[in-house]
Amino acid sequence: MKKVTITFIFICAVTLAFGQDNGSTQQGNSTSGSGNPSSGQTLPNLNGVTFGFGIGYSHTFDKTYDYSLTTDGNHNLQLQPLNKQSFVISSVIMVKLGKIAVDPTDNTIVQQSQKTAYRNFKTNYSYQKLAMDKTTNTLNQQLALLPNDKKIISQLDSVQSQAKNLKNQKSDATGNTFWGRVSIDASLDLANVSSSVTFNKSVNGGLGVGYFITDNLQAALFYDVSRIRQLRDYVVNNYEGKPIPNGSGTNYNALDTSDNNLFYDKTISGLSFKLIFSLANKASTTSSGD
Repeated sequence: MKKVTITFIFICAVTLAFGQDNGSTQQGNSTSGSGNPSSGQTLPNLNGVTFGFGIGYSHTFDKTYDYSLTTDGNHNLQLQPLNKQSFVISSVIMVKLGKIAVDPTDNTIVQQSQKTAYRNFKTNYSYQKLAMDKTTNTLNQQLALLPNDKKIISQLDSVQSQAKNLKNQKSDATGNTFWGRVSIDASLDLANVSSSVTFNKSVNGGLGVGYFITDNLQAALFYDVSRIRQLRDYVVNNYEGKPIPNGSGTNYNALDTSDNNLFYDKTISGLSFKLIFSLANKASTTSSGD
């Protein structure tokens, strides 16, 4: 049941993230018959602070253990090392370092300061790209009939070079830099999956740096800190493989993690890599400046 719940949360997050993107794309296409931002297409800004869900891989630096007592009459203490790796689902708050917008027609990220320049570039970009694609297809068909024709090969190389330059010009027009797509992230772990599924009851999470791949998807690296109940060192050092006296002339026959005489909250750290799906990432039209 827990695995089904986690899968449901993940599917909902992905659906919401990409659903809002498709809605914006459809709205963008309906406002511009030519598909060019300069002919009425808006470039919505992305919110500076965004909420989302992350899913990924976590690795802890510290050794942790699961404890049990043998089922015979001795009730000897047994230690079982816990896996340092786990699959984690988190809620995430992202604070963008740059001010960015998005072109809904192809989900291109654009710096807000470059929106006018980008519109001007896209006025003829679509037509140039379409013409180059048609020319490339025609030349490929001719080359299939005349594979050794140097003139056709030269023309095809020229068109492909122009297409590459056009793509580079589009990238330049966005004004994007590495740091412009970076955000500072704070995560709160909701569940961990290793040999079993565990929903976190304590506050476990971390701080990290994320990079927006698209307007609603980012990859992020986190430094995580969490707390886990562990047996005190003196108990492990003195009684591993032995019964634990309870101070009243008998031994413990069960372990209770709420017993502070035996257990304490150990702080552990680690790293995690997550893919984060942001929700409600786009600012309203009235606040986007378009």
